[in-house]
Amino acid sequence: MSWIQEFSLQGRLGRTGFWLRMVVVVPLALWLCTLVQRWPGAPFDLVPVMALVAHLVSVWGRRLHDRGRSAAWLLLAAVPVAGAIALLVECGLRGPAAKAERYGAPAGVRSDYLRVTNPATDPALP
Repeated sequence: MSWIQEFSLQGRLGRTGFWLRMVVVVPLALWLCTLVQRWPGAPFDLVPVMALVAHLVSVWGRRLHDRGRSAAWLLLAAVPVAGAIALLVECGLRGPAAKAERYGAPAGVRSDYLRVTNPATDPALP
């Protein structure tokens, strides 16, 4: 059930995954919201809108985790223009933070429970 993780605030999300979701998934979801609004209409149009909002909060929150920030930084969106620009720069343009272990392993890295090593000294690790 990996698709359920798309609605979770747990974990991290790299810059490539963030932009992939923003460029592919969000336009498709907005198209679906528009389609459902036209037919069958209210109150059924609330379901895809709530799913899109949950997905956006999840994606932006996990990207903030990759940057070493809390998802509470999403409250910057309440500041009309400057908040949106700050979030876009923080999430969309900057790479992963150097010290972001608080939110788990970097995006795309799996934990290996059979071997305990120090990534800084083990040349086999990326």
